[in-house]
Amino acid sequence: MALKLAVETQFGVPAPEAYARITNFFGTKDQIQVQVAIYYNEDARHSNKAIVKDNAHHINMKDLEGDLIPAIYEVLKTYSDYAGAVDC
Repeated sequence: MALKLAVETQFGVPAPEAYARITNFFGTKDQIQVQVAIYYNEDARHSNKAIVKDNAHHINMKDLEGDLIPAIYEVLKTYSDYAGAVDC
């Protein structure tokens, strides 16, 4: 599971089919911190290329419903960093 979205890399290069994947999460009963690696595209991810952006987010546990990983992706899609993101 991952998200497909358009981003600008840390170097200002457009990545119109970027691939965002949760790489790590940890937390308490109240909130979790989620690490998201963003690759230039899905091929870059599967070819073990370097990430173009790395994000960290805090999510309240009360905002997560259902299975944990899909719920995290649903919350991420509500953030401006992931505007227009779709499941892939």
